[in-house]
This record gives sequence, structure tokens and C-alpha cells, in this order.
Amino acid sequence: MPALEHDTRLVMTILFVGTVSGANVFFYAEYGMNFPYSHFEHALLFGLITVGGIMCLKALFDLSLNDRIEMWLLDRRIKAYWERKQRDESVRAKLKDTMKQYSASFNVPQAQLVPSYETEGVGNEFLTAIQE
Repeated sequence: MPALEHDTRLVMTILFVGTVSGANVFFYAEYGMNFPYSHFEHALLFGLITVGGIMCLKALFDLSLNDRIEMWLLDRRIKAYWERKQRDESVRAKLKDTMKQYSASFNVPQAQLVPSYETEGVGNEFLTAIQE
């Protein structure tokens, strides 16, 4: 069973081809058997109609719906990204408020609560270790 997260296109293509093939079987059974052909010619005609129908519908859907679906998916990913960023910022703000309350209630200087790399930047020892 393919994972829908990774193989969505494959699953949708299989469903699309199956649907078009099923519809073609139905309509060919209803109307196509009246054609005066041999079994081989019926099979060849049925195959050409199936493949041609799939190709035509796929081209039509690609022209009309593909851009809309891709833009919708892109907008959804962008929205999820900014919601995640906003959630991270709210968590940071809550943590800073908690740190301020902690320093006020226990008389801890504010400088001890903030790590040194946030106030001073990167130390010289770190930079020299990278250059070696």
C-alpha cells in the first residue's frame, strides 16, 4: 500500500485510469458491440478508445485544473509555514515572560538568565576553532 504522503500522484493516476477504463467498458458494452467487426478489431478499437480517452481527459485536466490545484497546495503550505512561525514566536514570548517573572520573584539578575551567545555574539575561541 503506497503512503499517501509520498505517492499521492501515483494513486490519483491509477484511480483516474481505472475510472476512465471502467466508463469505457460500460459504454463499449452498451454501444460498441453493434459494430460489425471481428474480435481482434473490437479489441484494437477498444484499446485505442481507452488510451485516447485517457490522454484527452488528462490533457484537458492539465490545462484547466493543474495550475489551480498547484496554487492551492502552495498557498496551503505557505499558510502552514506562517502559522508555525507565529506559534514559535508566541512560545518564545511566553518563555521570555516566564524568565522575567522568575528573575523578579527570586531576585536573579536579568543578565544571568540570557545565554552569553545572545548578548555577546560568537566568541573568538569558536571562530579560531572553525578556521583550523
